[in-house]
Amino acid sequence: MGILYIAFGAACIYFLQAVIYKKLWNKNLSAAVEFNQHAITEQEEGELSEIILNQKWLPLPMLRVKFEADRHLDFIQEANVSVTDRCYKHDIFSVMMYQKITRRLKFKANRRGFYEIKQINMDSTDLFMEKHLDMDVECNAYIYVYPGQADPRRLLIPFQKMMGELLTKRYTYEDPFEFQGIRQYEPFDNMRDVNWKATARSGELRTNVHGFTMRQEVCLLLNLESETLMDDKDLKEESIRLVNSLAEMFLAQIIPVGVYSNARDLVTGKELILPQGGGSQHLTLLRERLARLDLSQPMEDFHIFLERSFEENRDGMLYVLISSSQRQEVSRAFGRLADNSAKSLWMIPMHSWMEQREFSNENVSVMRWDVE
Repeated sequence: MGILYIAFGAACIYFLQAVIYKKLWNKNLSAAVEFNQHAITEQEEGELSEIILNQKWLPLPMLRVKFEADRHLDFIQEANVSVTDRCYKHDIFSVMMYQKITRRLKFKANRRGFYEIKQINMDSTDLFMEKHLDMDVECNAYIYVYPGQADPRRLLIPFQKMMGELLTKRYTYEDPFEFQGIRQYEPFDNMRDVNWKATARSGELRTNVHGFTMRQEVCLLLNLESETLMDDKDLKEESIRLVNSLAEMFLAQIIPVGVYSNARDLVTGKELILPQGGGSQHLTLLRERLARLDLSQPMEDFHIFLERSFEENRDGMLYVLISSSQRQEVSRAFGRLADNSAKSLWMIPMHSWMEQREFSNENVSVMRWDVE
């Protein structure tokens, strides 16, 4: 008889704990995945935190946490990782009552990009590890992986040449923020510059006199279309690195830089159109936009994109084209754009075995950039 009571009690405990765990296992239970940096550069290491928080009296003897990330995030010396088209990571925790667990995972970013983790899966069991309990949790973790730098030693000579072109072609324009004084109004003066207070005091029209500022601007044009059916990602990624490096070098010289590309943004789906700007915030924005370029999306022919984006040329602008494609339509469109500008430059990323085609335009210098 005692054995029956024991068996009955064990059955009651079994079914009771099963009901309790099924109803309460995920109450006040949260999981999060967070990147510990906003941005890193390709080939650098980053860190990701898994955070488990159990805010109730019910322990979880086994909690499996799973998430997936891009396969170009290489988790360093981590177990429970499988990589196919994506990187799948899962970890097992034993979570006691009212416990918080934080686990830090190191990874290496093997390629430029914008990487997100949008969902976490958690599954657990009851005390006897027989009932399978499962739920998904939304996640909003992301990290920018900026493009790396092109070889600075090789880039120094073309950069100095571009700086020389800017200095010889620079010109001045009136700066409305550079106030130098007040003088009598002349018929050729703009009415917007009239100083009405001085006019009221003197009884004659008086106008503000502004100083002049040197204007130098650079426009980087990034063509990422493929010339043939072969999609050479190495050349395209090196092209992006060249834009990143040149932008940083010009901005360090306090020269406004804009970037235009026919490649589309991974988030917005729009082409990269970033007007001229300066400062550290502009460089950060530029790098984020370069990181989000998605080479898998279809691109507009670059000569059409160029003609649509630059209906009017800007005098004194230095245009720098980075394009491994040497199609005739590209060279003609860039030649027309460079005709009324400072002497412009076309950098052609190529493998050593590739042939550079003839291109003749007195307003354009052409430079081969070998990519290993």
